[in-house]
Amino acid sequence: MSTAAIHGRADIEPRAATVLTMLLGAGIVLGLTGAQLRADTLAAVGGGLAAAALIVLVTAGWLDGAITIALAVPLPAIYETGTLRIAAAAPITAAVLFAWMLRRGVSDEPFDSGSVPFRGLMTLGAALAVAGVAGTHPVVSARELLNLGLLVALLLFAADVFRGRHDAARTTMRTLVIAAALCGGLAVLEMVGVLPGRFPRYDTAFNRAALGFGQPNGLGLFFALVVPFAVHEWNEATASWARARAALVILLIGAGLLATFSRGAWLSVLGGTAVLIFTGDARFAVRVLLAAVLAAVVADLVTSGALRDTAARTVDDWVIEQRAALVLAGILMFLARPWLGMGPGGFEQNLDRYGAQLPQLWDYLPTPHNAYVQFAAESGVVGLAAFLLLLLVLFRTLARRVRQSRDGDPELRGFRRAVLWSFGVFCCACMVVWPFAHGTGQAVMLILAAGLAGDGEGP
Repeated sequence: MSTAAIHGRADIEPRAATVLTMLLGAGIVLGLTGAQLRADTLAAVGGGLAAAALIVLVTAGWLDGAITIALAVPLPAIYETGTLRIAAAAPITAAVLFAWMLRRGVSDEPFDSGSVPFRGLMTLGAALAVAGVAGTHPVVSARELLNLGLLVALLLFAADVFRGRHDAARTTMRTLVIAAALCGGLAVLEMVGVLPGRFPRYDTAFNRAALGFGQPNGLGLFFALVVPFAVHEWNEATASWARARAALVILLIGAGLLATFSRGAWLSVLGGTAVLIFTGDARFAVRVLLAAVLAAVVADLVTSGALRDTAARTVDDWVIEQRAALVLAGILMFLARPWLGMGPGGFEQNLDRYGAQLPQLWDYLPTPHNAYVQFAAESGVVGLAAFLLLLLVLFRTLARRVRQSRDGDPELRGFRRAVLWSFGVFCCACMVVWPFAHGTGQAVMLILAAGLAGDGEGP
């Protein structure tokens, strides 16, 4: 190739990237305008233009796909009705995955998803597929399987993208941390009423922050998943200004977590530290718990007893009462069809029938706020066993990688410990929320991919 051709290409690439970025911005504006005005044609044109520009930018390597998905995690829904909610993270993830597949199609390197338990994922996928075919609403099950399949594809491709690129994985996690810190500040504003809130805490001056996640529990889960990486950034900071910045980030995320008033998210952060016992980090876990207790005392004083009020409400809180009733409804569905369940998505579709058997249940929601019960209700013993086995394999793999790095790079070991802690948070949060909704689901998959990606030493 001649020198003139090389210089010509070098001149064209930045111009093309600039044009595509402008088209991406224009498409986003048109799409959001169409969605707000309920103008379907305008929304479709804008969305298609933005998707095309995003695909080309990621395919050409001018835009980092993992960071793009990380930034999309807290974005609000692009379309929402009483029965349908399309989070912005879903179409953005689909576009980035398509771009990654295009790049993979012209790459000579073998696909390598690292230590991702492919057989465990296939087993769970097969169990859910069979449950969907035999379920009560096969069309709904197909939709749910498509959503879960998108998340699994993200896990596999992100692990391949992070292979041998610890810097890329860490940058993506740092992006999640920064996004969570910004959301933390906004969540506090929503809590105190500066931003409009949809979930008031009755008899108090506060709202429960939800932001773009649509529910306080979803926002709380996002904060809880990211806390370990914020702590890791603080541990790795050496300069005084870096320590101060990391402390401010932790403060913002902690304040945002408080603003959700999600007791399940609070307890998941603490309960998730239990997994660190298996890697010889018990002292670190104890320090985390002591710091959490001190932070809780300070937060209670600053908010004039908000934590004490939350603890007092727990005794006779109607929310907990209704969540328990939803769990009972899920158990009734499991007992009715114990082997294959109602099919993915079947809990919501059958809640009217089984909820009617529980006179105390009146707050009908699409999930029982317990992933284990939902797997049992929707996929029976087979699906629940496959899910638990997958969690066990993931735990063993992540814990082993922490132990293997004991005598290596301290930063790498700290990062892997943060991944394991975040996984522990995820397992605990499964007791109180469905973690695979778009947004939080993308955060979970990116975190797992960062911990399971290969070191780049071979296919």
